[in-house]
Amino acid sequence: MSEPKSSYCNCLYHAANAMARSISRIADEEFAEADISPTQGFIVMTVVKRPGIRAGDIAKEMQLTPSTITRMLDKLEERGLVSRSSEGKSMLVYPTPDAIGAEQRIKTAWGKMYARSVNILGKEKGAALVQDLVRASAMLDQQA
Repeated sequence: MSEPKSSYCNCLYHAANAMARSISRIADEEFAEADISPTQGFIVMTVVKRPGIRAGDIAKEMQLTPSTITRMLDKLEERGLVSRSSEGKSMLVYPTPDAIGAEQRIKTAWGKMYARSVNILGKEKGAALVQDLVRASAMLDQQA
């Protein structure tokens, strides 16, 4: 294992952001083959799995703000991957045939991203890291 690159490596903020940049680089590279951003890819998979899902439920599933989801859905709708319809106060999101056709490419990109992280971290260490991050995030969110 190499020496820390920064005197801030013991800072949770610095370490978490460095980790996010590292995994984002890998995700961006793999999802580029599917011609979609990682976040948009996960939204498409969610909509294909749950046609008619409310935009607010996508925000909860993705752990993103509703405004971020709206911007992402705008882009996905422009690309012809989702359609939206209003039902009362809710915005329902549906996959298009293009989204259904892209789903396998997106899942392949996700699988390649996972394989790269396992190759680097190891399966057990990677899984433990994910669980630690999920728990830590939940604890920090409770205090916010």
